[in-house]
Amino acid sequence: MKPNEAHPSSIDGASTVNDDESHTFGILQNNCLPFLNCTTPIDVKHKSPCSSPPSAKKKVASMLSFKRREGQSNVSLISPKAVIQRPIAGSQVPCCPIDKKMSDCWSPLEPSTFKVRGRNYIRDRKKENALNQAAFYPIGVDVFLSPRKIDHISRLVQLPTIESSGKVPPLLVVNLQIPLYPPALFQNEYDGEGMSFVFYFKLTENYDALPLQFQENIKKIIDDEVERVRGFPVDSIGPSRDRLKILGRVTNLDDLELSAAERRLMNAYNEKPVLSRPQHEFYLGENYIEIDFDMHRFSYISRKGFSAFQDRLKRCTLDFGLTIQGNKAEELPECILCCIHLKEIDYNNYNLLGLQN
Repeated sequence: MKPNEAHPSSIDGASTVNDDESHTFGILQNNCLPFLNCTTPIDVKHKSPCSSPPSAKKKVASMLSFKRREGQSNVSLISPKAVIQRPIAGSQVPCCPIDKKMSDCWSPLEPSTFKVRGRNYIRDRKKENALNQAAFYPIGVDVFLSPRKIDHISRLVQLPTIESSGKVPPLLVVNLQIPLYPPALFQNEYDGEGMSFVFYFKLTENYDALPLQFQENIKKIIDDEVERVRGFPVDSIGPSRDRLKILGRVTNLDDLELSAAERRLMNAYNEKPVLSRPQHEFYLGENYIEIDFDMHRFSYISRKGFSAFQDRLKRCTLDFGLTIQGNKAEELPECILCCIHLKEIDYNNYNLLGLQN
């Protein structure tokens, strides 16, 4: 398969809340900026290759503040210096230790901090801390602004060259497509100004030590296999990818000055696992698999809640993870596919990604 070939897969419908309840990255001393062995210059102050001056960033913020107009584009308002072309993957957001007091950065996260379906969940419905080992571990984070959502973002950045073991792709790219335009109750298009939070993960060297059933489920997702789904009155056939589940939580609720209603909402849904279907797409490259999560297509209520919370995003510390839902005893306990910790990331500090190959 050629590097630029991709195989998208999706199912129309609504997001479902589930569960009742090589080039290698390193850390530069003193500034914790992820880097790759590459000749592209990186502006450490602005944390991006060829980063734009503050005046250009103001133009970007101004463009994104305009209300989206049907059939129009604000690209002409953007200074060319505000657009970065084919950056090094992971060069935008610095890494730092999780216990260091630092904003606008990311940190590795222990998988065992997440609660997942336990070994006896089918019988007792109890959750337990996940095994402290993930299939993929984080190596970099980018934040990109865009006048339209960006699909298959891996083709627009320089991914590290990592040899494949042949079992599964050595790189996992997660692209969170987040809208910045106001939600509409009756909208016929799910696109517009937004941003992409892009996470890069590398396959663990201890992959063979993971539970065999978990390895099989990962392979089914990569190969887009179908499986029998129990139902009433009859069983049906569904994609294995429909069992991919998002784990997310805000870890500093007390710092966000929430109203009583907002606090009740956050307490009800914080750390609530969510099946990513049908707002996900998968793209398979020569040495990577990319998963795009399209928040533009989330329900109006979900979008409305996020829109009200958007200005406080830069003050949030967030934990993000993925798992594969276990529906049978042999698939339990659930294991963590990947996870990462984000510290107070302010999207206003970042630039537009060039869409030209």
